[in-house]
Amino acid sequence: MGRVIDYLSLKLENKGSVARDHLANERTYLAWIRTSLSMVTVGVAIRQLYRVSIDLGNEIDPAADPSASDPLAGKVLGVSFVALGMTFVFVGLYRYFHSQLLMTKGKFPVSRSMVGACAVATLALLIGLLVSMFTDEH
Repeated sequence: MGRVIDYLSLKLENKGSVARDHLANERTYLAWIRTSLSMVTVGVAIRQLYRVSIDLGNEIDPAADPSASDPLAGKVLGVSFVALGMTFVFVGLYRYFHSQLLMTKGKFPVSRSMVGACAVATLALLIGLLVSMFTDEH
């Protein structure tokens, strides 16, 4: 068991800011995971909220019209947020190992395009959520 742990862990000499940089890399990875879990939570919440009928003026019979209590917009937005959350796990994992590899070589990757793509995807979903909130489906 000890050999497996030794094989899986990277041992570096702690000169200058090596330990601090690698710990910061771990914290960044955990932030990606936290963001991912937040996105999944938002997706599940959207999916569940769209299943609840809030139309106080009319009684909606889900047996007569299943789409009235569970519209397609809720499904699409919910699944999209969950998928984006799952994508963030992989982005964070890639970023963690890529940064770690380059830091062992004395370099540091700047990830402008990856962060930009994640921001654009999140913004697109939020705009979709905003549009679906203001469109009347009934």
